[in-house]
Amino acid sequence: MTTATATGKKQSIRVFLDAADYGRYLVQAGTHHVTPSALGELLIQDGLARLERDDFTALGLATASPASHDSGAN
Repeated sequence: MTTATATGKKQSIRVFLDAADYGRYLVQAGTHHVTPSALGELLIQDGLARLERDDFTALGLATASPASHDSGAN
């Protein structure tokens, strides 16, 4: 799944990593024969899908949502 605007253009984002994480990121991109940009897009899509399934482990939280988004509260 690719996220694009109504015009079909992708929006850029900026992410800041420390040097060690950036090095790991580049190694993984090279290992899996994808560009760093493509790897970032895939990781973000996977992370968003996990959050939408109420999997908050990457955020250091339990999998149970602290405030249900289906509560109907306005």
